[in-house]
This record gives sequence, C-alpha cells and structure tokens, in this order.
Amino acid sequence: MTEKRKEFDVVADILRVAALGSKESEIMVGCDLNREVLEKYMPAMVVLKLVSVEKESENFYRTTNRGLEFLRFYHGLRWLLWGKDFDFLLINILTRLKKNSNPYYVR
Repeated sequence: MTEKRKEFDVVADILRVAALGSKESEIMVGCDLNREVLEKYMPAMVVLKLVSVEKESENFYRTTNRGLEFLRFYHGLRWLLWGKDFDFLLINILTRLKKNSNPYYVR
C-alpha cells in the first residue's frame, strides 16, 4: 500500500473489486494490497457475509448483497459529507447491481 488508508476504505476497495467476482490475486492488484493485509481482512468480511468465497485453484470472491449495501452506504456517506470523487454516480451503478429488493436489515 502506497499510503495509509482507513479500514473502511480498504473494505470498500475490496468489495468494489469483488463486485463481479475476483480471484485473490486480482483483488490484491486492484486494491494495491499485499497478501498479509488481504489475509487480515478477508476472514472478517466472509464472517460478516460481505463477500462469498468459492474454493477453486485460487479462492474466488464475490461481493454479496450485504456487501453491495455496505458500498451504497459507504459511498452515500462520502458523497453527503464531501460531495466529491463521483461517489454519487457509483451509488447509482451499485443500485442497478442490487439483486434483492429489500436490504439485508429489512425482514
């Protein structure tokens, strides 16, 4: 990592890269992470059901609906507070990716 990033920023980057499904190596390159940092975050993200994992020759991760909901909240809050980085456009794109009509916290 070239600069110190906050934990939520790292989680959001991983979820963004894994939105359509990615191998571990693709996530490391896309997020500019080393294996040690990835191994720190991925178990927690799997337990929190932000990503799902498929075992193949290399682990394959895909952002879940809950992970997409996290990204919507994350980028919505960034846009609300700072109003930059085209986060509003990303929120619209994430809304189209949503697979469920209800978020995970609505039963």
